[in-house]
Amino acid sequence: MKKKYLIWFVFILSLVLLTACSSEKEKANSDGGKKEITVWTWPNNDQTFEEITVPLFEEEFPDIKVKVQAFPQGDYHKKLASALVANEGPDVAMVEIGNVINFKDMGMFENLNDAPYNASEYKDGYLDYFWDYASTKDGYVFALPKNSGPAAMFYNKRVFKDAGLPTDPDGVHDLLKTWDDYIDLAEKLSISGKQWMLATPHKIVDAIVQQSGTSYFNGEGELLIDNEHFLYSYKLIEQLYAKDAIAPFEEWSPEWNASIQNGTVATYLYGNWFGKYLKNNAEGSDGEWGVTYAPSYNGKSAYDNGGDFIGIVKTSKKKESAWEFVKFVTQNHKNLEEMYKKDDLYPTYLEVLDEDWMNNEDSFFGGQITNEIFKNVAEDMAAPFVTTNDPIASDGIKSLITNFTIGEMKMEEALDQAIKEIEARKK
Repeated sequence: MKKKYLIWFVFILSLVLLTACSSEKEKANSDGGKKEITVWTWPNNDQTFEEITVPLFEEEFPDIKVKVQAFPQGDYHKKLASALVANEGPDVAMVEIGNVINFKDMGMFENLNDAPYNASEYKDGYLDYFWDYASTKDGYVFALPKNSGPAAMFYNKRVFKDAGLPTDPDGVHDLLKTWDDYIDLAEKLSISGKQWMLATPHKIVDAIVQQSGTSYFNGEGELLIDNEHFLYSYKLIEQLYAKDAIAPFEEWSPEWNASIQNGTVATYLYGNWFGKYLKNNAEGSDGEWGVTYAPSYNGKSAYDNGGDFIGIVKTSKKKESAWEFVKFVTQNHKNLEEMYKKDDLYPTYLEVLDEDWMNNEDSFFGGQITNEIFKNVAEDMAAPFVTTNDPIASDGIKSLITNFTIGEMKMEEALDQAIKEIEARKK
């Protein structure tokens, strides 16, 4: 009898050991037994990861291999959501700021506030604006902030110089401290059909929404796009259009890009990342551009225009390795430095904002230290109240602007139509 139990015990033990070995093989890939994690993102983040982040990470963590997969940005977030619902997808995924609310509500990312992550230990290390975006009031932290987009006003020095105006950042800021100042100067800097004050009108709405502390909807789901702050922004656009001060080109179109190359638009309202866009699309214009604060509304100039986050998908079987990668992407100084140098990707990690590599003179901007602007903006931004219906409201406002400018509707009529369309589409 004892012998029979001994044989049975040996058999069971053998099965356990075989299962354990098989499990270890499942965790490892064919590359020397390394653990492999998959990271989903969109272009050109994949290129930045593969050229910069992954080599640095794998040097520090040689037992972890990182596989990066990119999907077109227009389809990416739908594909990610579908994968999560199907309990599939990557170990690690990026989320763009405009889609954060959807993925927080899904609850299919790991709560990084829980053990063993304990992300709250890192809270004070990130810009407040982006930590607030990544977390909820009940303590759910769905991802760590990766990059931000502190916004300012990029301007063409030649346009200001030809008008006999100052071209240095402080001088331009003194001219355009408020949006009323902006309207007043628009006529002087615009030449009908040839030169314009502003490239993209809806960027004024984006700025004032955040500067005012308002939002598209309130906590009860009521639409707010007809409140005093939104109305003020529409009237500004209406005045600019009446002065023929808004460029007639669709954003990002070849004609729009040509206006950058030709220097026929005075100002652009975008996040710091737009500096890289200028360098790529206005080759040979080094020294002809400057950056200063956006005009202020009710005394506030700072606002955000961009950013992204990176978190761990709940279905991942390699959460420990995934967590190391998420921390590395958002905190490793060398990685943040190289991403900033390559693509002007602005870190959310406070420790590096005073580093020399973020505060060098930039020859493209005539030797200006642009981070003297962006750092102040980043630290003064306040996260708005956001809902899953915000993209619908944003689209409605773009249609509203088109209707009362080139569509020749009266502004009040266009606003009524936009409200009806948004209310019909909202979830």
